[in-house]
Amino acid sequence: MSDVLDIWVNLVTPASADAFLGQRENAHIPSYLGSSTSKVGVDDLISLMDDLGVATGVLTPGLHHGEDETLAVADAHPGRFLVAGGVADPTRPTKNATRIRQLADHPRFSMVRVMPLATQVPINDARHYPVYQVCEELGIPVGINVGIPGPRVRSRVQHPELLEDVLIDFPDLVVIGAHMGHPYEELLMNYMRKWPNLYLSCTAYAPKYMDASLTTFMNTSTYRGRVLWGSDEPWFPMRRSLDEARSLPLDDDAKDLFLGGTARRLLDRTTAGSP
Repeated sequence: MSDVLDIWVNLVTPASADAFLGQRENAHIPSYLGSSTSKVGVDDLISLMDDLGVATGVLTPGLHHGEDETLAVADAHPGRFLVAGGVADPTRPTKNATRIRQLADHPRFSMVRVMPLATQVPINDARHYPVYQVCEELGIPVGINVGIPGPRVRSRVQHPELLEDVLIDFPDLVVIGAHMGHPYEELLMNYMRKWPNLYLSCTAYAPKYMDASLTTFMNTSTYRGRVLWGSDEPWFPMRRSLDEARSLPLDDDAKDLFLGGTARRLLDRTTAGSP
């Protein structure tokens, strides 16, 4: 059985769902992604993961909001959860870098997320550079949202072309493009051919609509394992995402890497002997 790892899951309370969907730019998200869920608790999420055969999910609080509580959830359920920290305020670069250093001491802290759609600060803005520098130094991958986002915000801040500056200036940084990068899949494939530390993920995107050229790319001997599966549960339902991912025309090895093999290698620091 494949080691399935969902690289983006969310714990959602009615209050946090109302706060998220109450923002004008996000009001259409349930209809856009097909989710009307207003609550996902720890037990709900574990039950869903068990039902679908998902071993581990990466929880996504903010870098300065809820990460300690989320790490406590991960500690209480060994093997089931890792934790990512989202950069909610790039205007405090030193504060962000300091917090990443603190969180990196915890073996279940797996990655940092840069989400330009939410902050409207471009991928290659200098305010993100301290985050990239400390993550490169510590070996912590950075997930960066790329492509045209669902919320009705300016998308130029996460155009994949902006990744070039980051990849050139931080050659040892592992970068995972989040949310598919549509409609720039061909550009991202060319970047992945050029930059060995660049990966892509299908979070918040229906796998059945994945570009056919990208699926072929994922099945090659050279580039298999460079695309990672993730759902963004509940905003994109895990059940639908995984069903569609398992139906992609990939050979067994390529599918295993897509569904969790690569993510386990890149993100799970507990496998290095930490408790």
